[in-house]
Amino acid sequence: MSEKLQEIEKRLRTLFSLWVDPQKVEKLDIKANVDERGVLVEITGPKDVLSLIIGKKGSTINAVRKITKSIGGSIGAAISLKVNTPQG
Repeated sequence: MSEKLQEIEKRLRTLFSLWVDPQKVEKLDIKANVDERGVLVEITGPKDVLSLIIGKKGSTINAVRKITKSIGGSIGAAISLKVNTPQG
């Protein structure tokens, strides 16, 4: 299963690099863990990078969630996505 988790992380980094500077994407901490409902992917990082990933009113992250469902289907895993934004 760890190969699948690494594949998910790799594909998300590639996806984010399409509209965010790849150097900024490298600052993100993307962790995929298996939970009771499938795979939970948690993303943490600098506020300026997360804001680009979330988008206006969450529209971009909602699109990413739809894409991750497709990625999950291709590797046989249900994927949930959680963005941990810094407090303050």
